[in-house]
Order: sequence, then C-alpha cells, then structure tokens
Amino acid sequence: MINRPRARLFGLFVASDTVAIVMAYIWTYLFRFYSYIIPVTKGVPAIGSYLLVLPLFLIVHLAIFYLQGFYRSRLKRTKLDDFLYIILNVLLTFAIVVAFLGIVKMYGGGRPLTVVGLPVVEPSRLYLATYGLGVVFMIAFLRNQIYYFMKRRYARGLGLQNVVVVGAGEMGVAVAQKLYQYADLGFVVKGFLDNERTVGESIPIDGGVPVLGRIEDLSRVIEDYNIQEIYVALDLTNYAKIIDTVQIVNKYPVNVRLIPDLFQLLTLKANIQDLDGFPVISIDEVPLRGGKRVIKRLFDILASGFGLLVLSPFFLIVAAVIKITSRGPVFYHQERVGMDGRRFVCHKFRTMVFDAEKATGPVMCRADDPRITPFGRFLRRYSLDELPQLANVFSGAMSLVGPRPERPEFVKEFTEKIPKYMLRHKMKSGITGWAQIHGLRQGTSIEKRLEHDFYYIQNWSFGLDIKILWLTFRKGFIDRSITLGEK
Repeated sequence: MINRPRARLFGLFVASDTVAIVMAYIWTYLFRFYSYIIPVTKGVPAIGSYLLVLPLFLIVHLAIFYLQGFYRSRLKRTKLDDFLYIILNVLLTFAIVVAFLGIVKMYGGGRPLTVVGLPVVEPSRLYLATYGLGVVFMIAFLRNQIYYFMKRRYARGLGLQNVVVVGAGEMGVAVAQKLYQYADLGFVVKGFLDNERTVGESIPIDGGVPVLGRIEDLSRVIEDYNIQEIYVALDLTNYAKIIDTVQIVNKYPVNVRLIPDLFQLLTLKANIQDLDGFPVISIDEVPLRGGKRVIKRLFDILASGFGLLVLSPFFLIVAAVIKITSRGPVFYHQERVGMDGRRFVCHKFRTMVFDAEKATGPVMCRADDPRITPFGRFLRRYSLDELPQLANVFSGAMSLVGPRPERPEFVKEFTEKIPKYMLRHKMKSGITGWAQIHGLRQGTSIEKRLEHDFYYIQNWSFGLDIKILWLTFRKGFIDRSITLGEK
C-alpha cells in the first residue's frame, strides 16, 4: 500500500533517524573526551578523525533499518518491538563497521586509513558502548515524537484520507477493520457501497460504519464525501461491477485498490510477484525469507551453542538422576515432523518408564499419565526435559522459537481432520512458541494451538522471537497441568 501518507512518514522516519544518529555520535564524542566523567589516558583525538567514520555508521544504520522493514508503518508492532529492532540494528551496525575498519586496516599494512590528512579512528569498545546507549535512546525518543505529532494532527482533522469500501461482504468488512488499524496513516473509512445491504445500515465496526449507497452511487459518494481512497472488495461473481467501478474511478483523481477475493483460500499471507509483466499472487506466503531467515539462523546457532555450553554440567546432573531413579537410557529419541514436512529425530530427557509405548503404540501423553516417572514428572513440570532439543536447534533441524513439532502419526491424523494443518510446517519447529507462552500445551485444543501457530507465522519478526523467549523465561517453562507428587 504505497501512498502519499506513507511516503511522508517514510521521509520523516529517515530524517529523524539521521538526526538521532548524528546527535548521538557527536554527543558520545563530547561526553567521552570532555565530560571528565571518563578518564582520558591517551589524549583527546581530533573530532575530524571521528567524524570521518560517521557517514559509515549512518549508511549502515539506515540500510539495516530498511532491510528490517523498520520504515514500514507501525501497524501491529508494539513499542517493545520497535525497541528490540533498534537494539538489533545497533549490534549489527557495530559488527559491520568494526569488521570493515579492521579489513581496511589489515589491507593497509596495519596502518589506519587516512582521509584528507586525518587518520580514520577505530572507535574503542567504551566509545561504542556509550554511543550504543545514546543512539538507542535518541532514535526511540524521536520516533515516539513523530507518532505523537501525527496522532495529534489527525485528531485535529488535518491530513486525513477519506476512504470508501466498495462491497460490504466478508472481505469488505475485513478490509475496513484493517484500515481502522492504520491510525498512523490517518485513514478515515467514510462508509460502504453495496447492492445487497440497505442504504443507511450500520456495519458494526468501531461504533458503526454506514452503507452510503449502492455501487452505482460511487460518483456521488466521491464528490459528497471528498474521497481520496477507494477499496474494491467484491467477489469474483461481480466481475462486471468491478469493471464498472474502475471505469467510474478513472474519472476522478483518487487512488483505487483492488482486493482479490481470495479470502477463503488465504490462511497465511499473500504476496504479489511479477512474471515478466504478469501479476502472480502467491497465497500462504511467509514473511521469514532471505536475509531474515539468515538472521534467525545465526541467532539460533549462537544461542543454542551458548546454552549447550553453559548447561552441560546441569545435563550431567539430570542424566545421573535419571539413571539412578529408573531403568533405561537417559535420552529419549523420537521422530518428529519439521519444516516442509521433513522428519527428524527430536532429543529429550526420558521422563517415562522404559518402553512406555510397547503395549499401547503411539499415544498422546496426559498430565496424569501413569507411565511418567516421579523425576520425569518434575522434569515435565518445569519443561526441563526439552533442553536437549538445543542440540536439534544447533544442528538446524529446529529453531528456538516456532510451532512445536508433532509425531508423524499425529500429523497424519490432524491433517485428515484439519485441511490447513500442514501450513504450520512452513517454518521450523521450535522449543517454545506463541501457543506455549499462552498456556496451550499438549492436551489442549489443537485448533486453538493451530490458530496461535498461524498468528506467529503470519507476524514473524525477530522482535517477536525475542518477546516469546522473554515470556518463556517469565512464565512459559511451568506446565501447571502437571502436579508434583501425583502418581
């Protein structure tokens, strides 16, 4: 949805980020070398030497923000999401700038690069830490000021974009509901045009949105309500009316948006691509692609590797207790279904008696399952039995965050009952996920868990992953359905 309001916001965001980066960089230099709070032991370097590095910081910061999608209008992102995006941006910028300066110095024979007679400095770790804190604060502060200014401006009725939706069916109502979330862009839905609804009827959206007339009344409505945006949300059986609507709109200086009637087909997201001039709509598209997938994988490798290293003494203790308290192996290796339907071996600490499914075959575990050992109950209660899956994450079979993997037998059963079930396998399975932090574990409604899995896949962002991990540490580890002491 590229339009003038979004273009203006794009320019404002880039300008505010530029100002924030420059101000934070200069403030850091003054604070570091002239505040007398931090001792200066090697003399004060020329400010020109530091300013030579500023363009590099600025270009890298803005480029990463653009690749992160940070300049898209904030529709569903919370302030916490924005804050996490900024922190990630700063860390990546540091890594790129330091690596670049190091490579330049290495190829320069160990001598720093000289520009216009001044040596280009390599900022110290203390300088970078101070700058990092300053730039995170400045970017977040100026961005919040822009949002505050735009909301005040729209509240006074300035710069608003009047919208009419052609079609008040399921798709049209859904479009109008989405537009009401575009407060940052100042959209005002004046009403609907529909031949199946009564003129004057109120559609229950945000206090009521009226049906302004029939589709044939479009010309009058554009003139009477000063419409700037028109969304056509008619089903394909109304093809002739769609053509008539577009022909009417062409007589006015307004923007028209055609919404394809794929509502019943879409479970995830749609993506419009170009096939040598032909528009191709890809349904059930996931946002985790390209560079975003690389970032998620790098984070998985670093976090899981660190976790395996730090928790290795704990693993030894758990393994010893399992061996002492019950007969059988320490680990339980089970086949699960992951991304793209590929099978992999999932690792867990054994929490049940040895050969628990020998007599029954594959069955779902219950909270009061008598096959669970006393120590296994403790491990399950606090989700400690899942920790060996860090090895699955490190190897690439799983991710830290994603839909929980199921066994092939259950996947086949769920797929027959729920046709869209396999769409959850468009992303890697995770140790924790959006469903788990909302208390939806094994034994709860599969439909409800699937709903949360789809939400995660549709709205994936690195910030959402960090939020899920944080909430997992806060409240997601404990399975309250399992009570210690039960037999």
